[in-house]
Amino acid sequence: MNGKKPAVTRRVLAAHVVEAELEHLDWATRQPALHLFDARYWRRRVLAVKGRFELTERQLIQLEKILRRLGPSVD
Repeated sequence: MNGKKPAVTRRVLAAHVVEAELEHLDWATRQPALHLFDARYWRRRVLAVKGRFELTERQLIQLEKILRRLGPSVD
């Protein structure tokens, strides 16, 4: 064995990372505004997840809900 994990295992681990990140972003964007981070910051974080990972249909729906909660982009 060369110590590498099968591709299936890596995918499961990546799915876990995506789930944890989306869960955190969902929680964080529901908190009362503390003015530490603005909607533009959270939008960048959410879009970074979308760009780094191949998301399932359910994850894409969750991501879109978060983006709608943040409102329209001001860029």
